[in-house]
Amino acid sequence: MMKHKEERATFDAAEEQLVLASLERDQLAEIKKQHFPRRRLKGFQVFVLWALRIYLLFMIAVVIYQVWSSTH
Repeated sequence: MMKHKEERATFDAAEEQLVLASLERDQLAEIKKQHFPRRRLKGFQVFVLWALRIYLLFMIAVVIYQVWSSTH
């Protein structure tokens, strides 16, 4: 089993390209997928994000009101 790991480490770029070219689209997407953990935000950063969310809801309401008022 140790020999297998050593062989695996000796792949060069050409062999890696051959392997990647032989994979199907969903298999290739799964290999390329990187998972990043959620970032811990500090108090001010959370406040800014919530302020932006509230601002977005307010602006959506303004746009809806303007569309409604222009049709009547």
